[in-house]
Amino acid sequence: MPEITTSEQLAQRALDVNVIDHAQLQSVWSELGSTNPPLAAFQQVLLRRELLTQYQLERLMKGESRSGFFYGDYKVLYCVGAGTFARVYRAAHRETGKIFAVKVLRSSLSNPKGMHPKTHKSLKPYIDLFRREGEFGMKLKHPNIVEIHEVYSQGLTHYIVMDFVEGRNLREFYRARRRFDPLEAAEIMAGVMAGLTYALQQGVTHRDLKMSNVLVSSEGQAKLVDFGLAGVQGAADGDPEGFSRRTVDYAGLERATGCRQDDPRTDIFFAGTIFYQMLTAHPALPDNRDRAQAGKARYQDIKPILELVPKLPLPFAMVVNKALEFDPEKRYQTPGDMLVELKLAIKRVRGAKDGRAAGSQELHSNEGLDEQGQPRKLLIVESDVKMQDMLREQFKKNGYRVLVLSDPERALARFFQDPRAADVVLFTTATNGRAALETFNRFGQEATTRELPTVLLLDQNHHDWSEQAQTNDHRIVAQMPLKMRDLRSALVEAMGKKVS
Repeated sequence: MPEITTSEQLAQRALDVNVIDHAQLQSVWSELGSTNPPLAAFQQVLLRRELLTQYQLERLMKGESRSGFFYGDYKVLYCVGAGTFARVYRAAHRETGKIFAVKVLRSSLSNPKGMHPKTHKSLKPYIDLFRREGEFGMKLKHPNIVEIHEVYSQGLTHYIVMDFVEGRNLREFYRARRRFDPLEAAEIMAGVMAGLTYALQQGVTHRDLKMSNVLVSSEGQAKLVDFGLAGVQGAADGDPEGFSRRTVDYAGLERATGCRQDDPRTDIFFAGTIFYQMLTAHPALPDNRDRAQAGKARYQDIKPILELVPKLPLPFAMVVNKALEFDPEKRYQTPGDMLVELKLAIKRVRGAKDGRAAGSQELHSNEGLDEQGQPRKLLIVESDVKMQDMLREQFKKNGYRVLVLSDPERALARFFQDPRAADVVLFTTATNGRAALETFNRFGQEATTRELPTVLLLDQNHHDWSEQAQTNDHRIVAQMPLKMRDLRSALVEAMGKKVS
């Protein structure tokens, strides 16, 4: 396609691929007072009014093909993740505007009559496995499993539509945090085991359990995704080789222990490796791509967890050790068995912790509680994980129920979907920059959010933005550096309260 140099060319291309309509275009022309304004000004208005996302604009400007802007009734907003075999997009339903995740098989693997460029083997097994993932997933309806709504697999197009989870996968959290608080790690693992327990009740094992396939929502709930190598009890072999790095480990453990392919105790072992890594900040199994080297020693020579973390609560160490038993007969026999012991361990550890804190106040203050004594929901919009953790911990100590989002744009979308998503919102500019300021101002303009108590925390480098912030008695600007008490004061001022 020819290079775009004018706003008229960009408008025509956007109309051609149906990402905007004529009524929306006329509205933009009216705002700009011209049907051919400067290209940069036209782009800015399209982005500001959220008629296009940056992803869509870049594709249009590059002259990308007409495909890829829509999958069925789902309009692609931007890419949120990419792997060897598929990409995942954030997408909005054409009619309802509801947000979903759309997982699309890469075009290099999507031709049922084609051959893999490296192995020169048929691509059909990859397509069949991708479709099988979606079909199995549609049967699974559980709070700890990402729900799948639609599977499309025809011709050269193959995609799966599922719930969009606000949050990050566990691998991303691990990279930022390394070692987790033991109780937090145990709560996440309890969610994982609850999802596995339900799936097994439907006759399905996961067979691709790893950190990247555990999503953690903004509310801290674990959700399993990608039952892509799921084994239906009694299913035949035949998965294409190399579909996942974890298949090397699964196959090696099954060979070493003599377990069948769909044995749930193999999922339990790899759940144990995830729990081990969260608690120690060290992988239980060294990184290894070579099937030939995946012998017994790899699974037997795991360093005892108490050698790495001597002060780890013993109930959690016992759960990890049993999950990682090399002999399947000594392991938990079902995910449900591990879940029961994990919940008991959580209860014991929490009880011991509460006992040590006996006599002390549970909360530092009650400023986060409403008139009925229930926690107010505070939404923090901050992309730095360490800053998220610090703010979450501080505000929880003062009675708030804390939700976290990384992307300011998603925060606004969250309230469009649920106007009661939070009682008060805190934006920070330290890592989100001007996007935080612009969304703060949008909150003051939209009917859904303009009455919502909102605070904008400006980084030291952004003090000159204070004059650009649209404020009133419940929309407050605070500036770094400041003490935590001062930030709390800004929040309660926005809510019309006093710091206790």
